[in-house]
Amino acid sequence: MITTVSLDEGLLVRLRPFVPQRGLSRFINEALAQKLAALEREQIEAEMKEGYLATRADRDALAEDWRVVDTEGWPG
Repeated sequence: MITTVSLDEGLLVRLRPFVPQRGLSRFINEALAQKLAALEREQIEAEMKEGYLATRADRDALAEDWRVVDTEGWPG
């Protein structure tokens, strides 16, 4: 797919020594893929943390409910 984008001129000047004119699209695609993968990882980590914290209170309450049963019959 062909898409037109605008690049900051200063950024393009800095990029030129490293990327030839014919390699610019490939470079941009690879850079975007890496950035997108990082954003997706961050999103997954945030969702996992949110889920963990949401179920933490439930786990603590369940553990407290079973605490009495877990120690029944043990010498003490």
